[in-house]
Amino acid sequence: MVSLSNRTSMALFSDPLDHYSHRVRIVMCEKGVTSEIIDTDSNNLSSEILEVSPYAELPVLVDRDVCLYDSVILMEYLDERFPHPPLLPVYPVSRAHIRLFIQRIQRDWCDIFDSLMDGVPEAKAKKMRTELKSQILSMSPILKEKEFFMSDEFSLVDCCIAPILWRLPLIGIELQKDAKTKPVYEYMQRVFTKPCFVNSLSELEKDIRNA
Repeated sequence: MVSLSNRTSMALFSDPLDHYSHRVRIVMCEKGVTSEIIDTDSNNLSSEILEVSPYAELPVLVDRDVCLYDSVILMEYLDERFPHPPLLPVYPVSRAHIRLFIQRIQRDWCDIFDSLMDGVPEAKAKKMRTELKSQILSMSPILKEKEFFMSDEFSLVDCCIAPILWRLPLIGIELQKDAKTKPVYEYMQRVFTKPCFVNSLSELEKDIRNA
């Protein structure tokens, strides 16, 4: 095993502007996990990180002799390792639904967002922004019913949604404030003011919305 595993305390190698890293930091803050957050450039990974992250991606979590990658795996690991407060439901069917919602966010939101952040021709970017905006606005009826996404309790789904909503200015998406977007704005206000979200923000992330 690489020397990363010789660390005596938990450490998260995290890109301070990456939404996948951000979602894990939100979980850690919600759980009150004491961990070293090591800011790392996704485009300049060390050989040690590359050895434990075969797809050359962040975040990477080191917990004593365990090295893990993939943000969803990290979130679930932290939820099981530190069970309070729970971010997944107790019942198997409910847990499966949460995992399905996360998978939909991965496919419907993250692919578009990541492409826009990487840079695409403007004609294509315009179409992608329209698609992502439509996906976000489609949540409005759902967000009217519960305090958080499909739940009265903050969950791992919210940890995936919130970092993207926070970063909308980076990809040129602005949601007009009207009756249709009101549930989305109210949801954003609830999540963005949660201590776990506020405390999870890196300095670069704060600058996105001048927080």
